[in-house]
This record gives sequence, C-alpha cells and structure tokens, in this order.
Amino acid sequence: MIKSIFLILVFAMTLPAFPDWTPPDNPDPQVILQEAKADAMAKRYEDALAKHLWFHRNALKLKPGLYGVRLSFALSYWEKLGREYPPALAKLKTIRDDARTTATISKSKDAREAFHDFMSINQTLEEDIETKTLFAELDKENSPVAKEVFDIALPSLIKAKEYKLCGKYLEPESAFERSRKLFHENIRLAKDPKFGDRLQQFAENRFLNDTATLVALLVVNDRKPEAIEIAAQAKKEWANDRFHVTLDKALEGVVPKPQR
Repeated sequence: MIKSIFLILVFAMTLPAFPDWTPPDNPDPQVILQEAKADAMAKRYEDALAKHLWFHRNALKLKPGLYGVRLSFALSYWEKLGREYPPALAKLKTIRDDARTTATISKSKDAREAFHDFMSINQTLEEDIETKTLFAELDKENSPVAKEVFDIALPSLIKAKEYKLCGKYLEPESAFERSRKLFHENIRLAKDPKFGDRLQQFAENRFLNDTATLVALLVVNDRKPEAIEIAAQAKKEWANDRFHVTLDKALEGVVPKPQR
C-alpha cells in the first residue's frame, strides 16, 4: 500500500505543471479569456488554468484597457474554475502571495499595482481580512506606501470597522473632488445610448457611497466640521432625496457598507 502511494506521488511530480498550450501569434487577450471560460465548462481544466495564468500576466501588455476586466471578471472565472479544479485555486493563491510580497517591498506605482492585485484576489476569494492585515502592516512599517494604496484598501478597512486607521489617511477635499468629477463624467457618458441607465445607476450609487463614507469617517474621527462642509458641498452637486438622507445619517456617524 505504501509503495503504491509512493509510486503515485512520484508519477504526479513528473507531470508538467501546465499542458503544452501556447498562445497563438498575435493573441487577443479577450478571446483567450473566453476560451479559458469555455475550457472550464468543458472540463478541460489544465487548458483553462494555463489560459487564465497567461491572461493575468500578459493581458495589460497588449490591451491596457482590460485593467478592470483583469481584476474582476477574469478573477471570478478563475475562482469558479478553482472550485472544480483545486490546482487552479492553489495557483491563484500563489499569485496573491506574490502580489503581497511585491506590495511590501516595492515603492509607489509598483506597490500600488501589486496591492490592487492582492486586494482584488482577496475580494474574489472573500478573504478581505487579508487586505486589512497587510494595510495595517504597511501603516506601521511603510506609511508612504500605505498612503499610496489607502483608497484601494478602504473597502476592506471599513468592512473590518478599522475607522480610526482610516482616519490617519483621510484627505477629504481631494477625495471629494475626485468623487465629484467622476460622478459628473459618468453622468455625461450615461447620456450615450451605449451606456444608458446602467451607467447612470452606477454613477449615482458610487457617488452616494463614496461621499457618505467620507463624511461618516470624518465624523467618527472627531472631524465633524469638515464632514459638515463636505456634506453641504455634496448636496449642491446632486439634489436627490435618497442622497441627502444618506448624508444626514453619515453626519451622525453611520458608515455605509462598502460597495464591491
């Protein structure tokens, strides 16, 4: 029995980590991502994993506009594959660990991109506590990088109710100005039939959540005069009853749940 187990383990160790799949000439990352999804549905698990790994490593080199897709849909497809094929989940966690290391030892842009990868994988795996833990470490050991990635870490920090830690990195005027500009830009784009109501709803929900979160965090960090000023400015930007009620609650220190 022991000999049989040993032979199986030796055989498994000799297998290639991935199949012989290689990308075609002039690969289209979007096509390869869809192929990975199709391979998973057809139970061609090794091919699916190889394509996910290629997409994660190469998509932005060819199409930078896939930044959001890479950290959302692509990761969700990968996680779903991992439920059926454990090596895919193990590899995704290895990628996450590598991103954690890079975020810890790097500076500025590289650290920010690695932290975003780390956060997005944790979010996909519903392990947001890992993001909070790393940010807390950066806060103690490398505050410049913590400041650089604060906006990325914010939803995980709020989920963990780390309100005081958030307070160390709040810059209300610049944060509100970014939210305000994004809101109006998305509202403008939503007038295009290609985007329409879906983008309109996204813009409204995002502005509501971001602004109310900022106001509430200021309140719970004993900065209510700043909170009152931000809330007053925000109400002038959007005359919406639901928005105004949410801001009034935020002024009482009610922090809204983060949006995914």
